[in-house]
Amino acid sequence: MARLPLVYCSTIWSPYGDNDIKLIESVQRRDTKLVTGTQGLQYNERLKQLGLKRLEGRRVRSDLIKTYKIMNGEYDLNRD
Repeated sequence: MARLPLVYCSTIWSPYGDNDIKLIESVQRRDTKLVTGTQGLQYNERLKQLGLKRLEGRRVRSDLIKTYKIMNGEYDLNRD
């Protein structure tokens, strides 16, 4: 499955300011309106119909997975 450009490498560039988070989310909010059959639906309903999650939630999940992998030695990190 291809990664969305808005999620790709999000553990590196993840926005933390409220304005930045809202700006990034607004891209997905706008794009989900363009999908046929989603017009007139609320944002959360569009996400559910399209099988998507909010970008902030996806970033949190990605951060947790990366942290787990680091803590369990799944990455070859040079700790020096």
